[in-house]
Amino acid sequence: MSREAPAPSASIRYERIGFVSTSRADAGIYEPIIEAFAMRMPDRRLFLFAGGTHTAASFGRTLDSLPRADNLSIIPVPHHLDGDGPTDVAASVGRATEGFSLAFAEHRPDLLFVLGDRTEMLAAAHTATIHRIPLAHIHGGESTAGAYDDACRHAITKLSHVHFVVLPEYGERVRAMNEEAWRVHTVGAPALDRLRDFEPESVIELSIAIDLDLSRPTIVVIFHPETLATIPPGGQIAALLHSLESFAVNMLFLGSNSDVGHESIRSAMAAFVGQRPDRRLIPSLPPRRFWSCLAHAAALVGNSSAGIIEAASFGLPVVNIGDRQKGRVRPGNVIDIGFDEGAIRGAIERALSTEFTAKAAIVENPYGDQRAAGRIADVMEKLPPATDLLRKLDAKKPP
Repeated sequence: MSREAPAPSASIRYERIGFVSTSRADAGIYEPIIEAFAMRMPDRRLFLFAGGTHTAASFGRTLDSLPRADNLSIIPVPHHLDGDGPTDVAASVGRATEGFSLAFAEHRPDLLFVLGDRTEMLAAAHTATIHRIPLAHIHGGESTAGAYDDACRHAITKLSHVHFVVLPEYGERVRAMNEEAWRVHTVGAPALDRLRDFEPESVIELSIAIDLDLSRPTIVVIFHPETLATIPPGGQIAALLHSLESFAVNMLFLGSNSDVGHESIRSAMAAFVGQRPDRRLIPSLPPRRFWSCLAHAAALVGNSSAGIIEAASFGLPVVNIGDRQKGRVRPGNVIDIGFDEGAIRGAIERALSTEFTAKAAIVENPYGDQRAAGRIADVMEKLPPATDLLRKLDAKKPP
């Protein structure tokens, strides 16, 4: 059976706490955690290691919109390479290993937070393991069967020493991977914390900022390559774009992530948008502006985790296409559909209907009560020393 949790030591504290961020997606999730730590632990040093696409102009240079705090240092870790073939993405991951290693050696954290399932995040976790830095993993135990991210997430879980999962069933999956029970903490989705007191920008301000009239019905479209699908990314996005042609609404497209095949998706979106005033393609948006778009939108279409985790908090109808998010718990505002033009068109019609819009408006978000960051900070104050964290045992065998 699993051992009991080692006792915390009043003389041992994690004075230098690091966070690894590789894209716009995890930056917004970290923000409430960094804010909670900055308020409750103002005497500790926080480091945000910004790799992935944060320094890439083609992805909106999101380095400029990362969270800020008085005791937080942002450490750029440039390693992204242009190109969307397997060798390009793999080479970028190789550069990430070297880049994070140099950054960890110079700004060594006592404990490092990693999040989710990206290939670059796995590189950072592996590098931290070699440097003997304890890892705290957020959003483990989930399943996204349509992408190789699923394998990356579970690999990060096995490398990590503390697990902050969103739902109890995800915690069960982590424990089923022979992780000791005392290491696993169910906290909810940190991304929802910022929505507790969130006030969206006005329609007028937002329309001016993104150059799209959001006073008209607007569909937000976010689509990433489904990397394990038999249909290539170009065919995946073609099915979606053809289905959108028949809708006389505004469309706001956000750029895809840097997975294999992302360039074919980006170029197809750019051609679809063209010079039309009712369509807009933006590489990336800061979290608050993105949430403002969701607050004023009529529907979210694509395969982003935002449709599964965050959209329910806005009462927003979601059309989720393909298997990229397969395995995650679904709120009642989500319509799942495959890569069939007619079926996608029908799902969007249903999402925009008065009946489904009313249903989505009252859906309860199952992903937490917007108090995740506080729970994570509570656990941090009670962690045992790093020597105990690093000594992982098989939960099914006695120590």
